[in-house]
Amino acid sequence: MRRSVAAGLALLAWLAGCAPAPSPARRAVDGRPAYGGRFVFPVRSEPPTLSFIAGDQIAVLIDRLVGDSLVDRDAAMKPVPRLASSWEFSPDGRRLTFHLRPGVRFHDGAPCTSADVAYTYERVIDPKSRALARIDGFLPVERLETPDPLTVRVTYRSPFAPALEAWTVPILPRHLFANEPDFASSPRHRAPVGSGPFRFASWDPGRRIVLVANADYWGGRPYLDSIVFQIIPSSETTLQALLAGELDYAPLAPLQWEAHAGGAAFAARFRTVRFVQLFFYYIAWRGDGSNPFFADPAVRRAMTLALDREGYVRSVLRGLGEVTPSLVPFDPAPPGALRPGPLPYDPGAAASLLDGAGWRLDARTGLRTKAGIPFRFTLLIFSGGEDHVKFAQVAQESLRRIGVEMAIERLDWPTLFSRLAKGDFQATLSGFLHGTDPDDAYTFLHSSQIAGGRNYAAFRDPSIDRWLEAGRSTLDPEERGRLYRDVDRRLRDLQPYTVLFSPAVQAALVLQAHNVVPTPRGILDHYPGAAAIYLEGGGKP
Repeated sequence: MRRSVAAGLALLAWLAGCAPAPSPARRAVDGRPAYGGRFVFPVRSEPPTLSFIAGDQIAVLIDRLVGDSLVDRDAAMKPVPRLASSWEFSPDGRRLTFHLRPGVRFHDGAPCTSADVAYTYERVIDPKSRALARIDGFLPVERLETPDPLTVRVTYRSPFAPALEAWTVPILPRHLFANEPDFASSPRHRAPVGSGPFRFASWDPGRRIVLVANADYWGGRPYLDSIVFQIIPSSETTLQALLAGELDYAPLAPLQWEAHAGGAAFAARFRTVRFVQLFFYYIAWRGDGSNPFFADPAVRRAMTLALDREGYVRSVLRGLGEVTPSLVPFDPAPPGALRPGPLPYDPGAAASLLDGAGWRLDARTGLRTKAGIPFRFTLLIFSGGEDHVKFAQVAQESLRRIGVEMAIERLDWPTLFSRLAKGDFQATLSGFLHGTDPDDAYTFLHSSQIAGGRNYAAFRDPSIDRWLEAGRSTLDPEERGRLYRDVDRRLRDLQPYTVLFSPAVQAALVLQAHNVVPTPRGILDHYPGAAAIYLEGGGKP
């Protein structure tokens, strides 16, 4: 790939260091690769739409298989070319130029050009699209130009360190959406058309979503004939479907694994896949003064100290997970330095902080009160998430012991998302699938993200705003690390969010499946990922 990055731009050097685009593997892992068969993959919930703007994990995964992005991440989470065969940064780091592959076509036969890239950018930045999961990466863009059908030139207002990550967005077919009266509610989001390795085939609500191989894919036809996303809300039903031969892959709960994985019959059919996800659960404490509890940092710190996260991972998850140290999704400490760990479980210290904040125990009720107001709040959770429900119940009991009463309100995803977007809650338990750049913390912490972003805690801090702004425009890795260490230290005191844990996935995979590479984002959500998987002998038709 051509490089025009100045030698002093150390961070951009690795961003620009692309190799030729990977294609689906053509060498055998265990025998000769075979075309054919279907791969059945379980998902716990049904997405509200298959548009990437929704931010739903399942929708994003499916869109990455149906759609193509300019850039993607490989199994090592490094940037690799996809629709863009190459790119280069200007010496000042403000201009990023992509060179698109010639001859790429959408599944309906229409050419995929720079006009489609421009259209995708326009839709993401349009507030009416409600693209909360994507818009932040495009807001620093000053202008986007398409000098010819195969060139996209993006100019940023200042150097933007996480620029490439934004362009992992699947490219939309402009010709199909241009005349839609309302992009966000278009029925086309339920039957997406892209240029990726798989085509959308069908959606049977409540049961399954089926993708089929794109025989004309520019990177080569996938080995699999189809991927079936089977919708199975229950982990117990998932296990039974796996044992009945109806699934090719299934994550197993710790107790399920202990009960089945050691048997010879199980080992004769399945092998183990294990990884810690680039995902964490968190509780957002709404601190804008709309409730009498969480505007005070001392109270928020007490909430974190009162929750035994390590004990939960050890006992409930059977060690299958890690306590997440911070919202900053990487270790900003230089080699050899120690990063401050997460706040410990210390209910005594939590009680002292609440006493100091004026929340005193009422001997009659056992509940803390302040100015006649009882410390009684509601935590919103996703009703379809087993981890959400389990941890909320454990947290409820932990807080009760220090005199705080927490009610749990279970909501379906559309209702929960609507409440979060409006700030209509006191506290909420949610999760985030993050990337590898520390700028991911921007969407949770910068004050500009309160309205229309993911700053659900309504957190404002001028110092953190300043450090985050500098971090995304600073190209020197050492300086960026220092800035994010400052963010990390201040978050430890202010605790607008209690960051909980990153679950580990321990799954069973049929022995017939090959070229399956587990990554922190799973087995399908990297490139080439699903396009490289094959089933020995072609699998089941």
